[in-house]
Amino acid sequence: MRWYFVFIKSIREQIRDYWILLLTISLAPFFVFMYYLMVETETPEFNIILVNQDEGAFFFNHPLNLGDSLIYYMQLVSMDQEKAMLHFTEQDKRLAGIELLQKGEADVMVVFPRKLTMKLLNPAYDDSTRTVLELVGDVTDIQYIIGAVWSEELINQFIREASGISLPIGWKETTLGYSGQRTEFELYLPGIMILAVIMMIFSASAAIVREPEARTLERLKISNLSALEFLGGVSLIQVIIAIVSLLLTIGVGVFLGYTLLPGTFWFILLVAFLTSLSMITFSLIVAAICRSIKDVAIIGTFPLFILMFFTGAAFPISGGKLFTLAGKPFHINDILSPTWAVDALNKVLVKGQEIRETISDLAMILVLTLAYFIIGVWAFRRRHMRAA
Repeated sequence: MRWYFVFIKSIREQIRDYWILLLTISLAPFFVFMYYLMVETETPEFNIILVNQDEGAFFFNHPLNLGDSLIYYMQLVSMDQEKAMLHFTEQDKRLAGIELLQKGEADVMVVFPRKLTMKLLNPAYDDSTRTVLELVGDVTDIQYIIGAVWSEELINQFIREASGISLPIGWKETTLGYSGQRTEFELYLPGIMILAVIMMIFSASAAIVREPEARTLERLKISNLSALEFLGGVSLIQVIIAIVSLLLTIGVGVFLGYTLLPGTFWFILLVAFLTSLSMITFSLIVAAICRSIKDVAIIGTFPLFILMFFTGAAFPISGGKLFTLAGKPFHINDILSPTWAVDALNKVLVKGQEIRETISDLAMILVLTLAYFIIGVWAFRRRHMRAA
């Protein structure tokens, strides 16, 4: 029962240091609100400049410029609700368009060649040269990539319709699981749910390191308190804090439009519980390095950032492959247990897979938890228990 007294003591200290508690349980819900503002309140726009250098041609004794027709076609198509994010602007000169790109006032520039109409009316005209449309923009910018893809697709569609060419094959898109039903905001939620658990690293590390700092660990040591009993008492309150943070995160997400799939709530709690145990044992390693709560606030920031940004919690990421185990690639960030937790939630909440297909992910969380525990207990005993 000695672990129980540690549990009660930890509750009182968490209430006393309420600022750490508030930081732990409020940061993930804040991230949910912030992501909502970033992806849902602003509609993406792609500004595309069209430069028509087409000289045109005569068709049945009437002047014809398919470059002008193409510009009209693209502007007309952009009025469609599904393509309303595309904004096409005609520009007379190529250099003027480049200046707009450099100022960030446009994302893509498409330059129509001089012989566009002639080549479309008579494909055999001047076989020695090929008529080329030019795409101009910053190829490292995602705005350019998406805008360029849309521009190419609309131009190809216009050419097929104008020339009467019918492709012998068509395309059919089949969405994987619930990925086609989820908004961009909802796709971030599984990771942020795990982020709610990751945030307990501050609270858990502070709770563990507080004892040697206040020299109460010496009295606990005299009472023959073992490291396991001490860790058990501290862990229980930290698991409760993690679950509260998770529930707040889910609540804010649902309020802002996230759809919680029927039958998945208890699975989310299971993954969060296993991840919280893993973060507690990871916090032991952090606490073994620190001598005071001040050290936790400074040193603990580094592992927190690693867990946030290299596990897929804050945004999707994949590390370099180290090796392949049982046909599954093992990446650098797979040594961090939240990586497997995020993957497990994405499998069920986004890809629509069965819960049983996440057993390997849950098993890896347990394996890594055991590894963190062995390292953490050894380091904590060596640094603090022996000193006490």
